[in-house]
Amino acid sequence: MKINLNIESTNSGVRVVATGDYVDTIETTLVPRERIGRFVADLILDRVYLRGAQIVINDAVAFEVFDANDDFDDFVKLIDAA
Repeated sequence: MKINLNIESTNSGVRVVATGDYVDTIETTLVPRERIGRFVADLILDRVYLRGAQIVINDAVAFEVFDANDDFDDFVKLIDAA
């Protein structure tokens, strides 16, 4: 499975567009900036099973093989940094 996440700040929050084998758009204005990464990661993992997935965040390979048990905190940090 391959997931491309494009993360952008908006005037009122954050917009995440997922493409690839999982397609979704997540927009939030209610989550504080410091909680965005955890919110987005939790939401994505609630919707799709990503074990062994390749994840690309803003056109850079974040994980060649993603494992939610081992890589979750790093996933959150990468989303926060984007």
